[in-house]
Amino acid sequence: MTMPKFRKLESRYFQESVPLVALDYYDQHSHGEDDFSRKQAWFYSYGDQEIEKEFREGLLEVFESLFMEDDVEWDLITLYPTHSEGEVNPNMRNLLLEVSGDTGISTEQVLRRTKSVKENHVVNSEKEKVLNLEDSIEVTEDVEGKNVILVDNIVISGISMLHGANQLKKHGAENIFSISLGTELEHEDNTEELGMETATELLNKTQQ
Repeated sequence: MTMPKFRKLESRYFQESVPLVALDYYDQHSHGEDDFSRKQAWFYSYGDQEIEKEFREGLLEVFESLFMEDDVEWDLITLYPTHSEGEVNPNMRNLLLEVSGDTGISTEQVLRRTKSVKENHVVNSEKEKVLNLEDSIEVTEDVEGKNVILVDNIVISGISMLHGANQLKKHGAENIFSISLGTELEHEDNTEELGMETATELLNKTQQ
C-alpha cells in the first residue's frame, strides 16, 4: 500500500471545510485492473478477512500518526451512513470496531439516514448532489464539544463527507476530521501525500 493521501474538502454550499486522509487513490474507471480499487469494492460489498486485515493495518498507521500523538483528544469515530434509510455498511462498521479496539477511540454511530437518497456518484452537478442529501441525515447522540472522526469508504466529490461534517458542526461538535479508504484518482491534482502532521495541524492547514 502506498503513502496515505491528504486532501482538503470544501464547497461553496457548505460553511465548513474538512480535512480528508485516505489510504490510497480509488479509480472508479479501472474495471478491476487497479488492485486497491478492486479490493475496496469487493470488501465494501462482500467483506473479506484478508482485505479487512490489510485495511485495518493501514488505518491503524494513519490513526497513530494523526490522532494518537495529537494535542487534541479525539472522542469518537462514526461512520457516514449509506444512501438507504437507517443503514450503515456492515463491513465498514466491523472494520471500525476493530480499529476502535486497536486505538481505544470509541466507535459510536451518531449519524442516521432518515430517508433514502440517490447514491451521490450517480448525481451530476455539485448543486444536485447537495440537494439530493438535503434533510436526509440526523445526529442521534449528543456531540456537543466533541472531536469526531468521520469515516466513509470512498470519497469522490467530497459532498457526502461535507454534508455529514456540517451536520455534526451544527450540533456543536468541536472538530471534525474525515477518513476514508480511498479518494478519487480524478482529484489527484488537489491531493498530496500525508507527511508527519497531526490531525490538528492538518485542521489548521485546511482552515487557511
